[in-house]
Amino acid sequence: MFRMRSSRRGSFRGLMLLAICLFACHELFVVSTSPTAYVDAAGVDGGSLVADHGVKIACLVVVLSFFIISTEPQPASPPPAEAVLEKRADYNKVLIFSAYLAWLSGFVNAVCILQMGMTVAHHTGNASHTGRLWGIDAQRFAMSIVGFWVGAAVAGYHKCSGETLYCGRWSPALLSSGIAVAVAVILQHDGAGPLVSVPLFAFSQGLQNAVTRKHSAVPICTTHVTGYLTDFGSGIGAWARGMVDGSGPGLRRPMFFALSFFTFALGGYVAKKSTDKYGVQAAYIPAVLMMITALGLVPMSPPKQAKA
Repeated sequence: MFRMRSSRRGSFRGLMLLAICLFACHELFVVSTSPTAYVDAAGVDGGSLVADHGVKIACLVVVLSFFIISTEPQPASPPPAEAVLEKRADYNKVLIFSAYLAWLSGFVNAVCILQMGMTVAHHTGNASHTGRLWGIDAQRFAMSIVGFWVGAAVAGYHKCSGETLYCGRWSPALLSSGIAVAVAVILQHDGAGPLVSVPLFAFSQGLQNAVTRKHSAVPICTTHVTGYLTDFGSGIGAWARGMVDGSGPGLRRPMFFALSFFTFALGGYVAKKSTDKYGVQAAYIPAVLMMITALGLVPMSPPKQAKA
């Protein structure tokens, strides 16, 4: 009984902190938005109920996600005894599933670039734009950063398991990520504008990436691949040196990074073909796939324990 009350108090405090953060972001960035921060939403001539209450809807999705993620089954899936990625028995599963998640993220990110001129899955450029446009038009870039950060913070608060996704188990974090993408599409399509929809898109990516980075074998980044390009190049260099002196590592690790890099780019290609026909609504495709995956409907097996 005491533990239940303590858990409820902790959730309430966390929710209050989340509400304060959302209110502060609204006051600092949304209310004081400059006109140049808006990009016309596709398919909308005037206001709508969704557009008029877009900020409230986006905040409601974040709060709903907070509660959904709290339903993640405990204890979390135990990781295999072997902690080195390339030596794990489930290496191929982790390889393919990480590439699949990178494809989903590349898809979402490219839709936002094509339809709103914004990136939501990686924020190096957004940080630079926020700095150079501070006091002019920095809000739209800063809000994307804040959305991503809030998503990661929510995942961190609930101690989401990095193994759950790779075992085909119920993943409330990925479900929340898919819901956030779907609602962000509705907000953008119905005229709420990028300052409302983009942070929600970014929130979804922050959630996903915070979960995958907790994988026991390696911090898996499925929403941005700059570090992967570094790791791929470094790994190939070490392998090439090993071919000379016979002491280098194999290709399994660099190939892991290379495949996710490729599928992230492939997501952008598919997004371009889809948005040409469906506009921002093309992002419903990764949103639905996220939700299907989150429900454990993708056939996966639990991680195998390494033999002693």
